[in-house]
Amino acid sequence: MATLLLATLTGCGGPFPESTVEAAKDQPSFGALRQDPTAYRGRLVILGGKIVQIQNRKNSTVLEIVQRPLGGDQRPLSTNQSGGRFLAVTAKFLDPSIYKRGREVTVAGRVSGVQPGTIGKRSYSYPVISISQIHLWQPESTAGADYDWAMMNWGYEPGMWGPGMGFFPGFGMPGFGMW
Repeated sequence: MATLLLATLTGCGGPFPESTVEAAKDQPSFGALRQDPTAYRGRLVILGGKIVQIQNRKNSTVLEIVQRPLGGDQRPLSTNQSGGRFLAVTAKFLDPSIYKRGREVTVAGRVSGVQPGTIGKRSYSYPVISISQIHLWQPESTAGADYDWAMMNWGYEPGMWGPGMGFFPGFGMPGFGMW
């Protein structure tokens, strides 16, 4: 039973099959990859971050991604830390209304080289990853973190609070006090 539980838990660590994760386990750091992408040509890597832009071309889609460190589940961490940007390229069409600016994505793919470009007016060398697998993350929920001014409660849930359970007597539930 313990072996089955362990196998189930290790299989749920992220969006990619264990074989992909295992093949990429000795990947270079993003800093090393960014410094010399051609040294790692053909190497399988798993990278993630936030989409900056998407370009659908005649035979490919190119995602420009601001790299972020990955958590244990391979989701990009919510942090301002980044090693820079990279391009992720696929022959598949990715709909720009879904794969849009600000969405988090994790890709598994092979380093295919470097692409010169610019960010603003500054030249930049982008490591290029040929996507073999891609995972678009659902936006993180902010439930319970919002301050609900109308209800005078944090994380209001029906049935959780009684009359007057807000900050001031009479505030807290619709139908009670001033509501």
